Formats: sequence, structure tokens, C-alpha cells
Amino acid sequence: MKSRYRLSALPRTSGQISITAFLGTTFVASAMLSPAHGQPSQAGSLSEGTPSQSSATTAPLVLDTITVKGKAEPDPADAPYQTPGSSAYISGEQVERFRGTSVGDFLSGIPGVLNADSRNSGAVDVNIRGMQGQGRVPVSVDGATQETTIWQGYNGATPRTYIDPDFISDISIEKGLSSAADATGATGGVVRVSTIGVKDILLPGKRYGIRLKGGFNTNSSPVPSAGTYGGWDHIASTLPYTKELPPAHTRFSADGMSRPPLLTPTGGSGSIAIANTTEMVDIVVAYAQRKNGNYHAGVRGGDGAHLIVDYDDYERPVVGNGGLSSYRAGEEILNTSIDNKSWMLKTTLNFDPTHHLELGYRKYLSDYGHVLSSRLWGMAYQSWLSTIALDTYTARYRWNPEDSNFLNLKVDAFLSAVENRVNVMEISPETDYSDPTHPQIDRYYPYFQWVSSKRMGITASNTSGFISPVGGVSVRYGGAFVYEETGQPRGLDLQYYMWELGGEPTSNGSRQEGSGFVGVDWQPLQWLKAGATTRFSHFVTKDNFHTRTSTYKRHDSGWSSLFSLTIEPEEGLQLYTKYGRMVRAPSIFESLTSPSFYYPIEKNPLKLERAHNFELGVNLSRDNVWLSDDRVRIHAAYFDNHIDDYLTRAGVRRESQNSASGYVEVLGRINLDYAKMRGFEASVAYDTGRYFGSLAWNHYTHIMFCARKGVLLDEEPICRAGGLPHSYSLQQVPPRNTFTLNMGARLLQKKLELGSRVNYVGSRMASGISKNIGVGGMQASNWRPYTLVDIYSKYKLNKHVSFALSIDNLTDRYYMDALNAALMPAPGRTVRGNVTVQF
Repeated sequence: MKSRYRLSALPRTSGQISITAFLGTTFVASAMLSPAHGQPSQAGSLSEGTPSQSSATTAPLVLDTITVKGKAEPDPADAPYQTPGSSAYISGEQVERFRGTSVGDFLSGIPGVLNADSRNSGAVDVNIRGMQGQGRVPVSVDGATQETTIWQGYNGATPRTYIDPDFISDISIEKGLSSAADATGATGGVVRVSTIGVKDILLPGKRYGIRLKGGFNTNSSPVPSAGTYGGWDHIASTLPYTKELPPAHTRFSADGMSRPPLLTPTGGSGSIAIANTTEMVDIVVAYAQRKNGNYHAGVRGGDGAHLIVDYDDYERPVVGNGGLSSYRAGEEILNTSIDNKSWMLKTTLNFDPTHHLELGYRKYLSDYGHVLSSRLWGMAYQSWLSTIALDTYTARYRWNPEDSNFLNLKVDAFLSAVENRVNVMEISPETDYSDPTHPQIDRYYPYFQWVSSKRMGITASNTSGFISPVGGVSVRYGGAFVYEETGQPRGLDLQYYMWELGGEPTSNGSRQEGSGFVGVDWQPLQWLKAGATTRFSHFVTKDNFHTRTSTYKRHDSGWSSLFSLTIEPEEGLQLYTKYGRMVRAPSIFESLTSPSFYYPIEKNPLKLERAHNFELGVNLSRDNVWLSDDRVRIHAAYFDNHIDDYLTRAGVRRESQNSASGYVEVLGRINLDYAKMRGFEASVAYDTGRYFGSLAWNHYTHIMFCARKGVLLDEEPICRAGGLPHSYSLQQVPPRNTFTLNMGARLLQKKLELGSRVNYVGSRMASGISKNIGVGGMQASNWRPYTLVDIYSKYKLNKHVSFALSIDNLTDRYYMDALNAALMPAPGRTVRGNVTVQF
């Protein structure tokens, strides 16, 4: 916050001091005049809430305290209700409170925002208003991005971003198109994560401090040996039987049902952060570790795997699984463990209060459970753990001089490097059909993909403001550049990797994209503001896949624009509208040859994706409405996303001399004719200081994906709301409705906070379809409506120590997450506790 003060003395005989404060907080000022001389006995002072003390050597005349009130530092939690547009804010405390079992759980409960494929990999893949994947919703951490896409076998591919929740200070989420420098190609929104700094660690008034955190969780079991089976036995259920029905237990694994007692700690986390601040330098050093085994599913709701029986024409029993997945209620869910270690170093150079340079380094290591989602169509089994090593370097520069309206410079630069080995166990069963109880497993062997990627980039922007004859004008301008490359790690023998170890060749190539933008905000009247931004972007990709004799190169460019209008008829009430057109170039995954696309890209050239987004909304922010110091916050918006040339995978129609129809279906990347997502969101929050509550709702009215005529086989539908055959859209269709209710109280002079959150996730907006190709195909995400109840508490013993205790999924519901790519149930009832010590 910038504050400017002018201290001036009125005529001596007045005995008063006049103080004028601009953009300040609430201050108290006092001065003392000597009756003998009519002059201040010491300099007038400006302090925060503390009047000057009288001199011990004189008999001064002490004036009454003069209180100067101004606007306090804005609360970032209010930004979603005071900013024209749809956004969300998550504090570090909220991340800790709702962090759940999997990394992406902290994103739950935000209208229009979901984390996809939450239970498979320990990563983040954000869906905003139906837009997901391949840079549509970039996730940046201190200005750095590192999205990598992992092949899921026949079941597609999932983009992933890795974040350690222990190092999160806060998160801001911008929904829809953005005019910011870091939003090139972000057709769905932007998630911006800030890591912890000195303000998160130091106690008030301290220059040096240490923060210790320790926590535990329940509801998990140690990871079993690789090859351990779990859940429903698909193979045994297909064996021929007599008219006698075999026992139900022979259809399931004998393991996985030893769920620990509710209050037995089975996993935990811990971190230490050290900070020091001086006038010139701020330093933060931190280490965090988190470990948990495979969690267990809930038991209520009736959706767990269970035996159902029918009879064929010969009155022989035909058995099947009546559940949502292969796993039973309360069963250990294989491949869901995590073992994370993280380091962080951040240094901020403060040249003056408005001039900063922040340098940072983070390292993230994880051994985690993962399975190709297509493997879950058979019997579930424990694979070897996958590993990831992520190094991130960041530099952030800010300069906003108080005496200049033309310089507000922001520069972010980063380098991120990922080494990701995704292990998948291949099992080759040898079945003895004379024994109908179970197939005999003969052998298994490792099968994995190894992805190495680097990404470096820089964004820069400046804002200049001035007063013109027609009102206030602010001009924003800047640009961004990113370079990324992907391939096998250095030193890896590709032929040995592929032919001896059974590894799948990954994409190999590079991509770069540059953009520049200029925007103008004009406020002709106090209650009226208009804005316009235009952006030009250009990209180049090079495909160096190992089967090529030469590099395949492609480039393209396009323009984006965004317009906004805001009316504020009275303070705290905003009516706004936004309309924009944004191009998205194919991501590096969509641009290179990979196992996900059988058809070469040079035979299937792509166009830029072009999004047209419209939003109409209202914000209301009021204080002291019904009670003294109460707060009312309301936001509501209608959104309409129309994306021409939507990029996805599909079963592409190709000519063939070996087909009776003359055409075959081949997996390839294509531009659809268009995709549409329309709907509403609304949220309301009320806080009296002692009691608080909020309600959020998101509702979709229309979703559709349409291909052009002649692209798919004749028997395929051209348009489907639930996604097209073999398309990633099958796993990106959100629920029609979501509701979140949060209620709580602050007691014992606000030392104790108690609360509960209820999340309702409705049915899928439209049913999906699945179609086999070869021996597999794309599986649409599948779930049934579910309601989750979480309770939480926090007690602040003193300024040094606080405790927190929460229960996730209080009713122990068995459910499948919305937008799942892998058929893995979510965690059942889990108790989490932690303690924080600061000194």
C-alpha cells in the first residue's frame, strides 16, 4: 500500500496541527505546544494508533488526539465481490483447512471451478466453466508455469501441474478471458498461486522468526507390494459356470478391506520455515514433507462394487458389478499414495518501499501412486510408484514510484525443469480354466513412460495513468514470451528404453510463443468505466520425433481482444459486462507426435482455437447493513463461451482400401466446428464478526461439441453435449449443478473458530459415450450426484501456538469425483489435525 502524508502547522496561537493523509489507513496524530514560546516542544509525530508522550522536562500543553481516517488496506478476500468479472480468492488458511487428502482438494467448493482426475497422480488439472487442459487454464506459481501432459493409454491424456500446499500463501483465480500479461491463450481462466513470504512467518513487529507446522491424517494403509490385486475380478466374472451361483467373495480380491480405526494416525506432514527481514532484504528458507499411504473409500451410498446376478437363456447365472468402480465400499484404493519433499528459498531486495526484486528457487520431489486410467477397465492392481523431480527458478521485479503516474512496472521471469517417470505395471495372466475361482498370474513386468520437459518464460507490463479533458485514462502495455521443450531425459538410451524396458516413446520437440498487448481503461465519470485490450500472439513448433528423417515445423499467429464496461451507480454496487475474442495456439502436446495420436500432424494440420466469451454480472459489497460491523457480499454472473475450431482428439475418418465402406477411424487431433458452454454462477457471503456464512451455486444451461461434416465416420453423431467419440471432451463435461454452503462461528474472543462446509455435486451435464478402438477406447468420466459434509475447527492458544482439527467426508460417503479420468473412488471419512508454532 502506498501512503502519502502532509504535516503542516497552523498559526501558533491556534494550538492545532492539521494533517492530511492520502490513500492511508487509520492514524492518530498529536503534538505538544510550549505555552511559553507557542512552538512545539518536539517535532509533531505521526504514528499508528499511539499518541506522543509528554516531555518530562517541560510543562507542555497536550492537545487532544486528532484521528485521521482513510481507507484501510483492501482485504483480498473482498476482491471477487469488488472486481468487475468473476474471480475467487483462497487464503493460505483456507488451503490448510480444506487441503483434503489429494493435492487438488483445496480447489473444492469454488463455483465453476473443479480439479480434474484428482485421485490419480497428486497433481492439479483445473477446469473452469467447462474449459480445461492444454493451456486453457494455466496455473502459475510465483509467475512460473510447468504444465506437462501424461499419456493415459487408450483413455487419453491428462495435463498436470504440481504444487506443494505447504508453501502456498494464497491463490487468486480469474475466470474467463483475461487482459493480463500472463494470460496468452488462457481461454478458460488463470490460476495464480503465491508462495509464502515473511508476512506468513513473522510475528507482528519481529524481524526474525521461525514457523513450524506438523500434522496427521487417518484413513490410509501402507502401500502393498507391486502386483497386489484389489477390487472386482473382471476376468473371473467372465468364466463359464454351472447353474450353481459361485460365492460372491470369489469375484473380489482377498486383500484391501483392513481399514484402520477412525482415530488412528496413518499419515502426516511437517514443515519448517525461517524468515528474516531488514530494510533492504527479506529472506525465507523452508522445507516441507508429506507422506500418506493408499487411502480407503467411504462406505455409505451403495455405489461401491457389489455383485449383481442375471440369468441367460439357459438359466445360467451371469454375474456383474453393480458399482461405479472396481473397488468395494471401504476398500483400500491402490495407487493413491504420496511421499513429497519440498525445498524453497526466496530473497527479496527492497531498493525502496516501491522498488523490489524477488528471486526464488523451489524443488519438489515426489514418489506417488499412479496407474494408466485405461488399466482400471480390468482388475485393479498396485503398480510401482512413479516419481517426479521439479526445479523452478523465478525472478519478479516491481517498480512503482510514488512520484510518478507513468511507471508501474511488473516483470516476471522463470525457468522450470521436470523429470517425470510414470510407472505402469503390465500383467500377463495365465488362466487355468479348470479352476473357475481365479486366474493364475504367470508374470508381470515394468512398463513406463519417462517425460523430461523444460519451460522458460518472461512477462512484462507497465501501467501509465493521466487525467485528460474527457476523464481519467490508464494505459497498460507489455508482452510475454515462453519457450518449452520436451523429450526423453539426457543420457537415456532410447532404443534400450523402448525395446528392452518396454517404454513408450514420448513427444520430442519444442514450442515458443510470443505476444504483445496494449489496453486502455477510461473513466469519463465517477460511476462509469470502460476498457479495451488487444493482443497479438505468434507461435512456432518443431517436431523432432525419433521416426522422422527431418524436423516438422509449423507456425501461426492471431489477434485477441477484450472489451469491458462497468457502471457503479452507488458505492459498493457494480454492474458490468465483458466480451472478448481470444486465440489459443496448439499446445506442445497437441503439436508433436505422440502415442495419443496415431495420425501424423503434417497430414492433419490444425487451426488456431478461437474463443468468444461473453459475461454479464453484478457485484454488491456492503458494510454495517443490519448490524454494526457486519458485511454483505454478493456476486452473480451469466457466462457464454463459444469456441470456434475447438482443439481436441477424435476418431478421424480416413480412406482405406481394406474397409468395406472405404473408410476407417484413426485417432487424430482435429479442430471441431465449435464447442459451447453457457451458464450462471452466484455467491453470497455474510459475516458479523462472530458468525459467518456463505452460499455458492454454479449452473450450466447448455454444453455442446460439434464436428464438421465429413470429419467423423458417417455413423457417428456430429454433435453431442456429452463429448464426441475418443475426444478429450468426454472427460471435461462438468456437473450441471454444484452448491457449496459454509457456516461457522468465532468464539472465545475469536480464539476458537468452528465451522462446517457442505458440497453438493450434481449429475453430469450430459451423458457421455465410449467406443472401443482396437482393444480399448476413450472412457467418459462417470459419477453419480453426491453430497459431502466437512467440519473444521481452529484454536489459537496464544500468538505463538494454534491447533486445527477437521473431519473430511463426515458421513463417510462412497463417491466418484466429477471429471474423473480414472475410475478411482474418493477418500472416505478422514480426520486431519495439525499444530502451528511461530516464534
